[in-house]
Parts: sequence; structure tokens; C-alpha cells
Amino acid sequence: MHTLKQKLQRLWFAMLLALVGTNSALAAEVGTETSAPAVAAVPAIDLDALNKDRKQKAGLYPISPRVSRYLAAAAAAVDDEDPAGAKQLLLKLHQNRLNLYERALVFRMLAHVASGADEPEAAIEYFERFLDQEMLPIRDEARARFQIAQLYASMQQWQLTIDRLKECFRYFEEPDPLGFYLMGIAYYQQGNFEDAIFQTKLAVGSRDPKESWLRLLSALYYETQDYGNATPVLEELILRFPKKQYWVQLSLLYGARENYRRALSVQQVAYVQDFLDNDKELLRLARSYIYNDLPYPAAKILEKALADGSLSRNTESYELLANSWIAAREYERSLEPLRLAADLSEDGNLYVRLGQVHMQREAWSEAAALLTQAVAKGSLDNPGNADLLLGIAYYNDASLQSARSSFGRARKYDATRAEADRWITHIDSETTNAEG
Repeated sequence: MHTLKQKLQRLWFAMLLALVGTNSALAAEVGTETSAPAVAAVPAIDLDALNKDRKQKAGLYPISPRVSRYLAAAAAAVDDEDPAGAKQLLLKLHQNRLNLYERALVFRMLAHVASGADEPEAAIEYFERFLDQEMLPIRDEARARFQIAQLYASMQQWQLTIDRLKECFRYFEEPDPLGFYLMGIAYYQQGNFEDAIFQTKLAVGSRDPKESWLRLLSALYYETQDYGNATPVLEELILRFPKKQYWVQLSLLYGARENYRRALSVQQVAYVQDFLDNDKELLRLARSYIYNDLPYPAAKILEKALADGSLSRNTESYELLANSWIAAREYERSLEPLRLAADLSEDGNLYVRLGQVHMQREAWSEAAALLTQAVAKGSLDNPGNADLLLGIAYYNDASLQSARSSFGRARKYDATRAEADRWITHIDSETTNAEG
């Protein structure tokens, strides 16, 4: 049963897809255009004939009461977390006194004991000896072959993992999605992304793909920069396993594909679910709003996050809030965050910005004071422009001598020399006319 939160998450995602449209298929159709890698043909196995053979052998080799007791005692020792005791019991059964069926059971039990004791090499050896007996039903042998492949994977012996998986697949009556997934991991570890994607898609194409399978396929597509195929996989992950990381990754994928409208839509849904809870994510959401010409909601989100402490109160946060208000033409509301950003900044550039905002408001005295702070703090990107703006502020505040001094400093820079000279000429003309 799905919880109310899960149902709401599915509803939100369905609303998102309806809002932005989608051309993606889900699990059964993920990346269907990818062709299968070429593989060498392997001889088919007549499983019916083998199963018939095993049944006949089982009737020829009954298990003795003594062996049954030892096997039961060994199983009890394993349950009691005593693998050494289980192994000791099993080794008391001398092989030359056992029939083929009994040997198969003993070797299989020894393999499980060794595997549980984290002795993969010994476990593989016992599983191989179990298979050599050719006594148990094919489904049991298939499981053993698969366990051998898993043991090789645990030792990171990837080529042996692949080889044994290919072998064991021939003994399964129906494909095992877990085997495809393990094969995908092995190919991925070898850097063979084409085969890794193909095998992992086979796993994901099953009726109930596991989260780890979808996550691997998503990572493989992302690794190969196939963002188009990675997107529907992440959409499926969100539908089945609605976790924060998948919402964030999906928004980043849409951004990588330059589909900024969908990227914002995904972020909006994630934000409603309280998944965006750190500086990086909240700032990215605000920038997405601004990029999509929606500065007002960007400002409101930043304002709320700063107020409740979910966003750090630093230069970057305050500056983005100020820029959001400025973009929304809410100049009065931009003043306080821009001042806080300027106070926290290590250079005077933000005081220049703040001075410009006051100039737009025609608050010339305040603008001059802030631009003076900018020049004093220093490390400006464009010091000539700061002096030019300061001169304009002084001029409009009727401080002609201070304005001329500022324009004199501005003319020392190539970029602002011509403009500063025009202002100086204009001031000198006004002064002469006033004196005349």
C-alpha cells in the first residue's frame, strides 16, 4: 500500500508531466533504440533432457539417515553462527563413503558455509565440486552457477563474473533480471558501457525493476552523456522511488539538455515536497526562476529561506535576493539585501551596485556615500567606472568640486577617460558661466 505522501508525490509528478508535456517512455521502453551488442552464439541446452537425467539419478542414490543427520546438524550450526563447527561436521563425512547424491549435498552445504564465512575462493571450489556430481535438479545447479558468478563479483574478478553469468544463463528456464543487472555492473567495471547498458536494460525491462537497476542504467546513460535516455529512467525512478536525489538529478538533466522550463518545473515540485533544503539547491532554484523571467517568486523563496535559516546569510545569498528584487523592479526591496551583501563582501563592487540603485532612485546623496565606500574598500572590477558614477552623483547633488575631483580620477582610465573629460568640460563651462 502506498502512503499518502507517496500518492501525493505521484500526483505532483503527473501534474508536472501534464504541465510540461513528455515524450519519454517508462521502464518497459527505456532507450529502445539502442541495438544489442554483437555476441557469439552459444550451443543451446536441452533442459528437459537434463532434468529427466537428474530425476533418474536421484532414484538410484538415496541419502542415508547418517548423512541426513550430519547435514541437519551442520545447518543448525550455521543458524547458530558457527560456520567453523558446521564445516567440521561436514568434513567428518568421508567422500569415498558417500554416494554421488550425498556428495553433491555435502559439497553444496560446504559451499554455503564457506560463502557465509567470507571465504569466496573456498566457496567457489565447493560449488564446482557440487556441479561435478551432476546429481541435483537443474534449477539447483543453475542457482549454484549464479552464486559462483556472484562470488567472482565480490572479488571484483569481472571477466570471470561475465563468463560464469553467460554460462549460468543457459541453465535458466526463464531469464533472471538480477543476472542481467550483475552483468551490467561487470561490464561497467570494465569500462564497456555499450554492453553494460544493454544488459542493464534487460534487467530494467522486467515487470518490477529494482531501484538499484534503474539507478545503474541512469548512471550509465549519464556517464556516456546520453541525457535523452537518462531522462525517462530518472522519471521512472521518481515514480517508483520518489527520493530527493532523483528530483535533483532530473532537474539537472533537463538543464543539461537546455530545457530550462522543465528543469524549473521539476525544481518547483521538489521544493513543494521540502526536498530542496541546502544552499546549493535553493540558490539553483532561484536562478532557474530568474532565467525563466520569474524574478518575483525567486525573491520570495530566497527571502523565506533566509528568514527561516534554511539558506546561509552570506554575500551570495543576499546578492541574489537583491538581484531578484531588482529584476522584478522592486528597487526599494533590493536595498537592504544588497547593503548586507556589500557589507559582507571582501571588495567594494557591491557598494557600486548599491550606489547605482540609489542613483536610479535619484537619491544622489546616498548614492555618493555608497560609491565613496566602494572606492575606499577597493579591489574594484572597474575602478574608473566607480569614480565616474561618483562624479555623476556629486554633480546631481550640487557638489561640483567633489564631482570634478571624481571625474579627474576617472579620466586616468582608458575606458572612462572620454566620458570623464566631457563631464569636466561641462562642469568648467557651468562654473565659468556662473562666475560671468
